[in-house]
Amino acid sequence: MLSFATWAMAAIVMVSSGGTPVEADVLLDSPTRHVRTADRMMRAALRDGYRNSPTFAALLRRLEQSDVYVYIEDVPRLPGALEGRLLVLPPVNGFRYLRIQIARRGGPNDSIAVLGHELRHAIEVAEEPGIHDNDSLIAFYRRIGIDRGNHEFDTVEAQETGRRVRRELVA
Repeated sequence: MLSFATWAMAAIVMVSSGGTPVEADVLLDSPTRHVRTADRMMRAALRDGYRNSPTFAALLRRLEQSDVYVYIEDVPRLPGALEGRLLVLPPVNGFRYLRIQIARRGGPNDSIAVLGHELRHAIEVAEEPGIHDNDSLIAFYRRIGIDRGNHEFDTVEAQETGRRVRRELVA
């Protein structure tokens, strides 16, 4: 049985204007959030992913608890057939910075699924404290990932995360 204080705190966390949990405000709008974008379309993708995919929301919550800050940008195109990629930026003051680039193709759900895939890669990096530059990123993915050549890597976990997010969005 929950104490009144525990119940009241849970109620406070779950209520905000428009019925959106306060957690969403922290994860999507707080000036100290760990996943950020300046792009209006990517902000909408983050919000829709958070609201409509429990897996996507869990990715954002996990990154919020990490030492990693992720910047997302929409780009007109990426090399080859890539729809998204993750890049490492130099660490500053004990925090690590990543950049996710998404080349939007298809509909909004497609972009959200690709973003979920790339956010899973960001968590892989967040869970590996030794990644702080491009060389350590490449060495890490050579060890755990699928090497597609040309310094392009993937993981089964990121592939499955993208598929799961897509299923949740259309459910």
